[in-house]
Amino acid sequence: MLARLQMSLAHAMRRVAFSAGAGICFLVGAAFMTVAGWIYLVETTSTQTAALIVGAVWLALGFVLLGMSRIRRVPPVPVAQPTPVAGPLGLAEAFIVGLQAGRGTSKGN
Repeated sequence: MLARLQMSLAHAMRRVAFSAGAGICFLVGAAFMTVAGWIYLVETTSTQTAALIVGAVWLALGFVLLGMSRIRRVPPVPVAQPTPVAGPLGLAEAFIVGLQAGRGTSKGN
């Protein structure tokens, strides 16, 4: 059980490390894409319009991510295994065993 817990902890730490690395890469990429978008918008529109567009995009992205963080995954409910029911042969076998046990005690053996 301890080995399973250690493996689970190691798996969780690996996921955290890769998630942090991916987050840093996303931040750097988002910064460069924002700068590139800013430069394009400033050259095609005014500075004020560029600021409004970039701000609106980041605000919308923030709301989308906030909405996604509220989604909860419900774990599936484990299905109970059906208990085996004794059929007619099992009942007959139990009856015969009981008869033999009863005959053995009635004779004084």
